Amino acid sequence: MRRTTIDGIPVHRIPSTGPLRFGLRFGCGVRDETYRTLGASQVVERLTTERAGAEAGAGLVTYGSLSDLDETRFYGSGAPEEVVRFLESVCRTLSDLPLDRLEHVAGILEIENTAPVDVRAAQALSARYGARALGLAGQRGPGHRALTADMVREHAATHFTRGNAVLLLSGPDPEGLRLPLPEGTRPPRRAPRRLAGHVWAQRDTDGIALALDAPIGSAAARMGHCVLMERVDRLLRERLGISSHVDVVEVSRDALSVERILVLDAAGGKEAAVAAALWGEAVRMAQEPPLPGELTEYLTWLRRTWTEQPDPWARLQEASNPDLYGIPYLDDATALTQLGRVTPQEVRAAMRAALEGAVLVVPVGVHPSLTGLDGRRLEHTAVCEVWDTPFPPGEVFRRPLLARATDRGARGERLVLTPDSVVHGRDDWYHEYRFDEVVELEQWGWDRTVVARCGCSMRLVRGSHTGDDRVRSALDRAVPSSRIRVRTAAR
Repeated sequence: MRRTTIDGIPVHRIPSTGPLRFGLRFGCGVRDETYRTLGASQVVERLTTERAGAEAGAGLVTYGSLSDLDETRFYGSGAPEEVVRFLESVCRTLSDLPLDRLEHVAGILEIENTAPVDVRAAQALSARYGARALGLAGQRGPGHRALTADMVREHAATHFTRGNAVLLLSGPDPEGLRLPLPEGTRPPRRAPRRLAGHVWAQRDTDGIALALDAPIGSAAARMGHCVLMERVDRLLRERLGISSHVDVVEVSRDALSVERILVLDAAGGKEAAVAAALWGEAVRMAQEPPLPGELTEYLTWLRRTWTEQPDPWARLQEASNPDLYGIPYLDDATALTQLGRVTPQEVRAAMRAALEGAVLVVPVGVHPSLTGLDGRRLEHTAVCEVWDTPFPPGEVFRRPLLARATDRGARGERLVLTPDSVVHGRDDWYHEYRFDEVVELEQWGWDRTVVARCGCSMRLVRGSHTGDDRVRSALDRAVPSSRIRVRTAAR
């Protein structure tokens, strides 16, 4: 592999014969958006590919683009002169997007409704981080059609720059290639704050997910997560037959830490059993060192895979991560050496640290029986609700008398207006919506929908509570206009 630069942009290349394969990567995805601008990276990607593809003509063998949680990429292969034409068109377009096509492209993207990551993993990230950074993977947001030309233009100018790009090449030399991207620096990516840890939560998903984080260079954590996957797969698929597959989704929290999310499906009606087995094995690994043979088995598999089925393009991509994200890169030999030095005791310690901040996500309505690291039963099923605690002091608004007389569930429901928030709940729980943590206040006629930083939402409908005019007025005064969206028609 070689590393050079073109117009200040790092270029990682493997010389070879045949068509020229390319991948222009930008360190920008859903995690770099906000709740209000969700989908902006996808819109930029689609507008750019549409124009660049038309300008490149039929010379390229293949071309395409993608935008996911972590990055946006333009890729393909073809004759060197055609690749040069396509890449230069991409770079020029990013400085002058065809925003007259915004409405059309936004409509197509809403129809496609593609997720940036596995839906089960997305819900785990949402439960873990709320409606920000990595947690945006599990949010719908206002929708692509709500994006304005100014929002898209600003997003492109901030993230699609030469300071936030890297180019991968495999094949002959692309003579005369220029990359006329606009100037700019790589925006900082800080590790988002976890809402809670060592909890389980219900989300709108059809599978099970366990989110664990660890230092990005921890060989012991990597070994532990892989052993956990193998144990769970053998237990649930081979022995019990209640789950057909276990997989892992890995994303970087920042340059120093990584999030690994184990995702599983479950046979109908067996979701609680699958969740309990997954959590139970994770707790056991945090309490008891794995057998030395389990570590050896994983190392043998990894060594054979890297030797017999090498993927140079994947290695090229990993080698470019330091330039794109500041993530350290280890070649295969160094990684295997570090993994080979890991002891069972180090794996146990790494798994315990990871489990202390873990979040297990199950489908709505599923109630697994779980025991925490302290040996006590995990009771709470939410990461941002407060249970069995008195409401904060404030002005109380209850459901109308008729609703309380005819609906038992309405009797204990209330809103509490404090100087800093609106609190909604019932006798045994409440959720506080702080004004300074509202990411969007949707206004539709009289009605209001509040979306909190944690990702939860509350709808205020006229007449739903006595005195609700005062709550609505307090929200309208407290939330900045930049976070207010007025709806004029149904989406």
